[in-house]
Amino acid sequence: MILAALKGLAALPRLVDAVESLGDIATAQLAQQRKDEKDSDVLDIIAAARERRVSKREAARLLRDSGEEPSGDGGRDSDGGGS
Repeated sequence: MILAALKGLAALPRLVDAVESLGDIATAQLAQQRKDEKDSDVLDIIAAARERRVSKREAARLLRDSGEEPSGDGGRDSDGGGS
């Protein structure tokens, strides 16, 4: 009985090491998950910014196009030239 208890005590440091390793693994997994979430957020922000930029360019192009056509200047620059 005492011998079994001593063997159990002798295994205790290995058990503690195993539990610490599991804790380290869990910490690493959580850190990776947070990193992946942040990376995804950054990609979402970049995509939204890109979409806004494209929309602004398209809106500016439409304004330029609509401003040039009604003037009837035959495609000349809309600087009022020739008047």
